[in-house]
Amino acid sequence: MFGTAKKYKVDYNGDKQWFIGAKEAYKAGEKVTLYFDMIATDTNYYFYIDGEEINPRYESGKGYKILFTMPEHDVSVRVEAVNSMIYIPEEKKETVLTFKSFDGGGPSYSVKIEDKSIADYKQTKWYSNPNHENMCGCSFEVNISFIGLMPGETTATIECRSPIADNYDVIYDIAVDADMRVTVTEKERKELIRP
Repeated sequence: MFGTAKKYKVDYNGDKQWFIGAKEAYKAGEKVTLYFDMIATDTNYYFYIDGEEINPRYESGKGYKILFTMPEHDVSVRVEAVNSMIYIPEEKKETVLTFKSFDGGGPSYSVKIEDKSIADYKQTKWYSNPNHENMCGCSFEVNISFIGLMPGETTATIECRSPIADNYDVIYDIAVDADMRVTVTEKERKELIRP
């Protein structure tokens, strides 16, 4: 019968520290009020008493309020926390153009963007041979990445200059959409005549 002096244990499944007002044991018939305050954003919480799911109310500043009457047996209180944040990898929004060159006379590349408020660029050099510093005329790639700054259209000119190879300019149309994705389209190639 409820109200006897016998106390029954509550198993918090190792999470007792997250329950405000938690006691180890209660008398049968005693009203149990707990607040679960370990709240994280992007997380869904599921609450169980003796394996049966309950839906506690959330109280601002206190946490989830768990109410039940202690039965005449030990009780298990369990919380499952499931991260609800879905990771969506950021879409690659830059466009990369790759050019070939080599040490000791290979072409160098410079970039001129007509409207720098629409797009910008970064330029990197990449050697496929890790021993390139000890080699003569080692080849490498020049990667020019165009990055959108605001929606719009502009042009970019890549100037290719070499003391021993052909010199030319390539003009590209650059379009940046509302999501800052960049589209680069070759418009014109101008071969330069050596003097």
